[in-house]
Amino acid sequence: MSNNPQKKILFLSSNPKTTKHLRSDEEMREIDAGLMRARHRDQFVLEQKWAVRPRDIQRAMLDVNPQIVHFSGHGTGDSGLVFEDETGLPKLVDGEALAELFELFSDQIECVLLNGCYSEVQAEAIAQYVSYVIGMKNEIGDKAAIEFAVGFYDALGSGQSIEFAYRFACVAIRLAGIPEHLTPVLKKKPSDDETNSIQHLPSHQALKNETVSSSTSQAIEVFFSYAHEDEKLRDELEKHLKLLQRQGVIKAWHNREISAGKEWAGEIDARMDAANIILLLISADFLASDYCYDIELTRAMERHAAGEARVIPVILREVDWKGAPFSKLQALPQNARPVTNWENQDQAFTDVAKGIRKVAEELTSKK
Repeated sequence: MSNNPQKKILFLSSNPKTTKHLRSDEEMREIDAGLMRARHRDQFVLEQKWAVRPRDIQRAMLDVNPQIVHFSGHGTGDSGLVFEDETGLPKLVDGEALAELFELFSDQIECVLLNGCYSEVQAEAIAQYVSYVIGMKNEIGDKAAIEFAVGFYDALGSGQSIEFAYRFACVAIRLAGIPEHLTPVLKKKPSDDETNSIQHLPSHQALKNETVSSSTSQAIEVFFSYAHEDEKLRDELEKHLKLLQRQGVIKAWHNREISAGKEWAGEIDARMDAANIILLLISADFLASDYCYDIELTRAMERHAAGEARVIPVILREVDWKGAPFSKLQALPQNARPVTNWENQDQAFTDVAKGIRKVAEELTSKK
């Protein structure tokens, strides 16, 4: 037996009359079966509450004292999650009310999983007080919801972290052939430094910090997808984008910024999922790289097709890219002329930077 303290998982299900039938019983059964066969099964206790009313949540929190709370039910976006009233009819509970409840138990709860449609709003609110909260940014079907839940707890049961379990569960949806693997979103609680920094500054400095934070929050996230053989060219492009970063127009990121001790694949996935603009730095080495082509390019084009990110091919070196997945997209520099073919590469990178500025300003105007 493990000496690690047991983690209690509180499974809450609500499927009121007049709402679409959900397969919550199957979801619960699969989670239970997965934990029972897990390597670290002795570290988890699963508690179930069905046909949950708002007061039932409060009582369950007091009785169970869970570390993980799992909600299986309906969500309605801004209006809230759907629970039941005394007659079994729908009762909406908004995100702020849920956040206030979870704040009271913030010293013990590690993760909240809202496995219901359009629950990202509630996840955002709860994440003020809980380290990890998972919500759904769109509608999610029963099959995808079950695949996600099974993958998530299979990973936890094998001893993996919550962040790894989230990514593993998203992959589980994709492996099942369901096009909803981008629907789950992971929200993290702001660090104490982020929460308290403004409170400890002098008033004039706090105002300046608030202005910078506001500017930073509006900045467009830019992700570099590139082959390591093109690192010097990427560095030159980044120099030409530095003014845009100083002006708060963009925030650029590439994998050389991954700090020691972090899981590099997970960090790349998270950054790509957060990006508004994804730059594909095209060369023969990029097209030859299995990771660039099969993983990053595929993910980028999925997000582009879903309208979640703008993908911009930047042609670095001469290569035949006709028929590539990105070939129908407008490329940079001008006329898709490779950067290394320009007599003056500064002119090429300036043209690229201007193109990126234009897209970033378009996206900012839509925020």
